[in-house]
Amino acid sequence: MEILFQICDSDLLITNVDASYGGATHDAYIWRECEIRNHLEGFQDETVYLLGDSGYALREHMMTPVDNAVENSPEGRYNYLQKRVRCTIERTFGVLKGRWRCLLAARELHYCPETAGKIILACCVLHNMCIRAGIEGPELTEEEHQSERTRQVPFETAASSTQALQAGRRARNSLIQMLERNR
Repeated sequence: MEILFQICDSDLLITNVDASYGGATHDAYIWRECEIRNHLEGFQDETVYLLGDSGYALREHMMTPVDNAVENSPEGRYNYLQKRVRCTIERTFGVLKGRWRCLLAARELHYCPETAGKIILACCVLHNMCIRAGIEGPELTEEEHQSERTRQVPFETAASSTQALQAGRRARNSLIQMLERNR
């Protein structure tokens, strides 16, 4: 199962999910097409970031890891913090898939994409209800985690919007500088 695009908070509550794309659709494409990206780009007076892995393109509101960052450098410390916070989404996926085992990759949803998307959304709603009610969910075993880990390579068109990438680098560098000042 590939939910494809999900946002969660620190309590593992799912605050946004898009299950309308097939499992082979790349993260970068979904990000380009999603409504939340357009909403974030409309912010003028607020600084808001989403954290993504290297499957996403660096953009002004999508912070990704710094490639080849040296450990204990400002960029290395940023990567450490970014990865640590990003683990929340991995835990959310683990609890969600542990609770609703039909979502595991080994148990593919053999339905048309529209029906599979509705099942995924229903599982996300039920997941949030369980979190709010304080109902513990089983987490995945290490073996299940391993079978679920398939990462896509970054996908961008050749043009890849140089201006958007530069704006993303400026935003990330500004964030790194702020983190260093507040160390």
